Amino acid sequence: MAPEATWNAGSIAALVVTCVALIAVWFPFWWGLRACMRGFAVTRKVSAAEIKAALERDVPSAHEPIAVQVLRVLRSSQRDNPEKMPMAFLIDASRQYVTNEYEANYAKPVTMFSNILPPIGFIGTLFGLVVLVLAKGGEGDAMLEMVGLAGAVSKSICALFGFIVLESLKIRLYGRMLAGLDEATGIVSKSTHSPARKPEPALA
Repeated sequence: MAPEATWNAGSIAALVVTCVALIAVWFPFWWGLRACMRGFAVTRKVSAAEIKAALERDVPSAHEPIAVQVLRVLRSSQRDNPEKMPMAFLIDASRQYVTNEYEANYAKPVTMFSNILPPIGFIGTLFGLVVLVLAKGGEGDAMLEMVGLAGAVSKSICALFGFIVLESLKIRLYGRMLAGLDEATGIVSKSTHSPARKPEPALA
């Protein structure tokens, strides 16, 4: 086979492998971003009017804010509390329940997708190195060597960048989730320690 034909076939193979690897990195990154966006929706800060309107609905809406979830669970716990558990215990249990739900539905999916990225990038890097080694065996394949090296490096960079972005967003979401828990706890504390104030819907 002529060197030119070998170079053309090798270049096409290298480009195909690079494109496939980048697509493989993009899909888990995209799904991780979608999970993060759902997390931002559920950890958003809501006003007192929004909380009251949400608690008036018997059926919770999709991606209900953390503060509303805590108050909804607390209200249900108060109604089904034949042992007359202390309010502090009910608040802590409600916070823990909502935290577990958040971890299962939002934090863990982000972790799963972010953890897939480094292995995919590593596999893509191996393919790029294989192309680079094969190019060393031919003559006049300098361009193929550059394509193989660029592919090996670019896939690792893209995968690590996606991993860092998703993990950073997850840390940010965790802080927002804690703020939502504290917001609900503050509402309960105000209604409990203010006799002259009308009780919040969560404590009705």
